[in-house]
Amino acid sequence: MNQEWNGEQKIAYFYLTQQGEKLAKKLSDTLPGTLFGKEEFKKNMVEAFQNFDGLVCIMAAGIVVRTLASCLVHKSKDPAVVVMDQKGQYAISLISGHLGGANELAGKLAEISGGEPVITTATDVEKRISFDVFAKKHHLAIENIDNLKYISNQVVEGRRVDVICEKDYDIFNKQICRVKEPGDYPLVVIDEKKKVESQSPVLYLRPKTIAVGVGCKRGMEAEPIKEALKTVLEEEEISPLCVKSIATIGLKADEPGIQELAEEYQVPLLIVEDEKIAELDFEKLGIAQSGFVKNTTGLPSVSTSCAYLTSETGQIIRDKAKFKGITIALAK
Repeated sequence: MNQEWNGEQKIAYFYLTQQGEKLAKKLSDTLPGTLFGKEEFKKNMVEAFQNFDGLVCIMAAGIVVRTLASCLVHKSKDPAVVVMDQKGQYAISLISGHLGGANELAGKLAEISGGEPVITTATDVEKRISFDVFAKKHHLAIENIDNLKYISNQVVEGRRVDVICEKDYDIFNKQICRVKEPGDYPLVVIDEKKKVESQSPVLYLRPKTIAVGVGCKRGMEAEPIKEALKTVLEEEEISPLCVKSIATIGLKADEPGIQELAEEYQVPLLIVEDEKIAELDFEKLGIAQSGFVKNTTGLPSVSTSCAYLTSETGQIIRDKAKFKGITIALAK
């Protein structure tokens, strides 16, 4: 869910009393949202659980638990749910404290109401690092979230956790140790592709660093494009979770297959201007050029140029990989 609660998220406020309504309006004035009263209460709350980023329930916690129990899926998918009393004395982070952002939301709501946030997640209580919060802060995708509990338990108990990564994060201390190879301790790996053999639990956090450039012939269906990208990622041993964007040129912006690819990966589809591509020094960058592509699009390169430019002129990992009617390129 990855919420920062900056006013852009969808928040639903639920209340059952007049005083609760007054508080809901006060909260919504600062943190805008949709208000729901008693009418069709259960139906509205269940629907909001599916369609909103956060639910603020001004009522007894038991009512919320009984209403939403059957809706719960997984902490990586459920929205934030915060329960408040009608006086605004307490804002209780009830569901999705970390990944859904309920802990943060509770803090903001308590600040508005003049109350106190109630946070019960162990890492927060012990004031220790939580790797799901860390992942959210640093735009890392959690590949195997079921292993998070082993890492979190190790941290809460004050025991050592090793981390393998290239970047020098500000998390290392006597308990969180940066290493080059796995040892005897639970391990967190922050890398686009690295897999390790370890007898201890391993948590993989995948950086969102890979820009994908796509070119295709007119009317190409989505499945071959998806399969082409999957093949390239597998060949480069890069996790699909590392894809941060799909890019193409304006001539291909309306291709349903490319649009569906971006939807599949839940990343933005970026359109690169022809002028920016034309300005590139292809020989210096080592980007392969194509006479056929130039005759068709007016540009000597589509996929690699798009990947490179949308990676903020980073490192080209894979110059165009050719498939039938499709080209795929990767840049980091």
